[in-house]
Amino acid sequence: MNLRWATFAIAGLFLGFLILFEILPGIFLGITALTNKAGFTLEHLQEATKPLFLRALNNSVWLSLQSALEGALLGTLTAGALWSSRNARVKSFVTALSGVSANFAGVPLAFAFVVMLGASGVLNYIFTSSNLPTIDIYRRENLHWIYLYFQWPLMTALMLPAFGAIDKSWLEAARGMGASSVLFWWRVGIPVLLPTLLGSSVLLFANSFGAYATVYALSQGSINLLPTQIGFQVSGQVGYDPGAAAALSLVMAAVLLACLALYRGSRSWAERLQSRGRA
Repeated sequence: MNLRWATFAIAGLFLGFLILFEILPGIFLGITALTNKAGFTLEHLQEATKPLFLRALNNSVWLSLQSALEGALLGTLTAGALWSSRNARVKSFVTALSGVSANFAGVPLAFAFVVMLGASGVLNYIFTSSNLPTIDIYRRENLHWIYLYFQWPLMTALMLPAFGAIDKSWLEAARGMGASSVLFWWRVGIPVLLPTLLGSSVLLFANSFGAYATVYALSQGSINLLPTQIGFQVSGQVGYDPGAAAALSLVMAAVLLACLALYRGSRSWAERLQSRGRA
């Protein structure tokens, strides 16, 4: 009985946390975006369609898409290499490193890239001394290198369980029947991995789309992205306009909710495949 009440208490605390810090702020956000002193209005949503904000949305979408695709490719290949490796220590080390790297972001990550690839960074100094082209991390086109730092290990951590669902004896049996490794992965491996691969790629997109601290610490907002524009509207650096910030936040929330729906669909697809496999 005590355990039952403890379970209810923990569930109640978690529900209260969601209400206070997710549901109520979301309601307040919607009210701020759709009202002004006179009452209901759509002016804030119309303001969100200004060319500056549309460019910010476009930049965020393309940056997130690029970093998600790069992270998905490299993370999947890394997870596959770990799956095929027989060295348990290497697997354990890379898995632990992926978990740490996936959560290393914000100001520390920006500082690390400034030290290595800033105007006077170590690697850029080596490139200059070797007459090689340098990398300007302060340009929007090169931001994907920074995002890749946490996207790659995150994808590795997400794909490892999916590779674990593939029994290595399947590959050995396929080879025994004369099938090549390429044919095995095309007919068996990729279909098993595909739901998790697509769902994880969507999570990478959402992870990049909402990133704020790293790019702001790096550029002080000089790069036009949707999260930085939202920050500007509430910090007063280019004008205090919480209504516009709320409208832009609703746009971001809509994109993230679409990502959540796609992820849920991929999970349902994966569960159906697993149930068929058990049957």
